[in-house]
Amino acid sequence: MTAPHPDLPRILIVIGEPVSERLAGPAIRAWEIATILHAEGHAVTIASLRDVSRRADDFEVVEFGPENAEALVDASDVVLFQGGFYASMPWLRDKPQVQVMDLYDPFHLEFLHRQHGMAADEVDRVFAELTTELNAQLSRADLVLCASDRQRDLWIGQLAALGRVRPPRAGSDPAVIDELVRIVPFGVPDAPFAPARRAVRGIVPGIEADDFVLIWGGGIYDWFDPLTLIRAVDRARADVPHLRLFFMAKVHPNAGIDGHAVPDQAVALAKELGIYGTHVVFNEEWVAYDDRAAYLADADLGVTTHNAGLETRFSFRTRNLDYVWAGLPLITTEGDVFEDLILRHGFGTTVPVGDVDALATAIVAAAGDSELRARWSRAARELAATMTWRTNLAPLVEFCRDPRRAAVAPWNLVTAPPAVLPRTRLDDVRTAARLLRTGGPALVVERLQDRRRRSALARVAVGDSDASLDG
Repeated sequence: MTAPHPDLPRILIVIGEPVSERLAGPAIRAWEIATILHAEGHAVTIASLRDVSRRADDFEVVEFGPENAEALVDASDVVLFQGGFYASMPWLRDKPQVQVMDLYDPFHLEFLHRQHGMAADEVDRVFAELTTELNAQLSRADLVLCASDRQRDLWIGQLAALGRVRPPRAGSDPAVIDELVRIVPFGVPDAPFAPARRAVRGIVPGIEADDFVLIWGGGIYDWFDPLTLIRAVDRARADVPHLRLFFMAKVHPNAGIDGHAVPDQAVALAKELGIYGTHVVFNEEWVAYDDRAAYLADADLGVTTHNAGLETRFSFRTRNLDYVWAGLPLITTEGDVFEDLILRHGFGTTVPVGDVDALATAIVAAAGDSELRARWSRAARELAATMTWRTNLAPLVEFCRDPRRAAVAPWNLVTAPPAVLPRTRLDDVRTAARLLRTGGPALVVERLQDRRRRSALARVAVGDSDASLDG
């Protein structure tokens, strides 16, 4: 491990995702942030409330638990938080460290499309908890990270509702809000796309060497619309018989956020249409982060389809960037940031949401026009050169060289009305980790009614190793 520069701030990145070979989006982002900040000379530690099995040569990767949480925070100068657990550890807001909230993923808007099997009162309760979580983060943040102009407007609006957009004091900069929320999008690797092997054509059952392959690069979640895509493939195969749609992942590596209804619906539809395993192929396992290039290299087009709504408007489809990195043209539905990027840079095309005919027509046209695909591919590679991790993380790198507390002092936390949010005391790292395991970012709150147990949790949170959680 290269020795960090002793005069540079020490960085702690606390995340709720597991850190393994099968990284999902949030853990990928944390890993790349750590890599770049270490390269800048910082001592960096990633601390996960979930399991840790992937290690790095240049920075530390540890579990964040009751026995080390406060020590890890105290040993840092800057703490970057990512995920929905901050409100369950209120002692964090009183720490003097500069605190950065990475809100590139508006998880409360994802929940608008993820209520499968939940009763109405549970939906209300969980959404109140998510709102409380975001209020906790935004009330304390010294810096907020987001992925786009759209997201920046979203978080400035919520900061304004919390009283953090206020008239400047005498002698202060009226543009201070511009420094509080910075756009730091997901990125692509700095190294050019150069896969060492192939992993799909002639290898995955149902996909031959000369097939025309559409690839869906990430997970299948309830805010996506793979059903329209599968129907479009069914129609397009009459004109493109060797058309194949390959879903790179069906099951998310983080078991805590299983429970989506759409993956099973997609499989059922493919079977109903008689194209399961022939024209539509599902990869059952999540592809390891370091292996994804081998799969992308065997595709002709990247594809993502989604529903209309707030989640789509404020999303940043991170796996679409893998298509860009691989020089894959993109066909996607309208309404998100990538529609804007396609219109500006010309690396693919968009179709209306839910329009099977328009999507099938776009697929057939792209499959039959190699010159068009080549033009789109060149545009994708040109865009990739401007969206590397090093380029996109520049605002965070600049901030970490000279971190400082926010000029607009945080107000007290704003909480949901007691009638909506159950009164709980979630001030323990172990509780936060358990909530992430059982409910993912939804923070499914366990009611802590036993007074003795609550007392033990409070003592654990401040470092009392003798406190018993078993009563």
